[in-house]
Amino acid sequence: MNRSSRRWREVFPAAACALAMLCGTTIHAQSAPAPRGSGTPLPEGYWPRGKRPEPGSAPGMRVADMGASGHSYRLNFRKGDEVMSGMTEFAQNYHIKSAHFVGLGAIDKGILGWTDTERGNGQKMIPVNEEAEIISFEGSISTNAQGVATVHGHGAVALQDGSVVGGHVFELHIGIIGEVWVTEETPPADTGR
Repeated sequence: MNRSSRRWREVFPAAACALAMLCGTTIHAQSAPAPRGSGTPLPEGYWPRGKRPEPGSAPGMRVADMGASGHSYRLNFRKGDEVMSGMTEFAQNYHIKSAHFVGLGAIDKGILGWTDTERGNGQKMIPVNEEAEIISFEGSISTNAQGVATVHGHGAVALQDGSVVGGHVFELHIGIIGEVWVTEETPPADTGR
C-alpha cells in the first residue's frame, strides 16, 4: 500500500463522520448478515449461508474404492486435432484401464449431446459450428468387456455471444489449443468388499 492510499484510509472515516454531523445524518456500521437461526427470513429464492445438504437423501449411492491415484498425464492438442479421438488413441497406447480427466481450451467446431431417455432415441446431437471456449470438460476412461478403451466425457462451451451449450462430448475440434489432464487410478487390493 503506498503512502497516499494509507493516508486516504486514515482521513476518510473522519471526513465522513464530519460530513454526517454537518448534514444531521447518522452513519451506521455496515451490518453483518443475520446469523443462522436469528429468525430473520430470507428473500424468496435465497439459500441460507452455511446451510449444508442433509445426509440421507441419496439412498442409491454406492461407493467404490478406486485405489490410489497413479500416474498423471497432460495431453496437449493443437489446432485441427479432435480431442475424443486423440484421447481414445492415448488410452489404447498407454493401456489405461481406469482414469479420470479434466480439460480446457478452444474449439472451432464440435458435437455435444444429451440422452433422450423419454423416447429412447439415443443421444440428440448438439452441433457447435463456431469458435468457442471449453469452460468445462471432464470424464472417465475405462475399458469395455472386450478390453477396448472407452472415453466418456461431458462438457460445456461458451459461444461468442456468451451463451453456453453442453452435454455429452462426441467431438471437440481444437481451434487454437487444448489441454487435458488425465489421472490414472491404481486398482485397490482385493479386500473382499
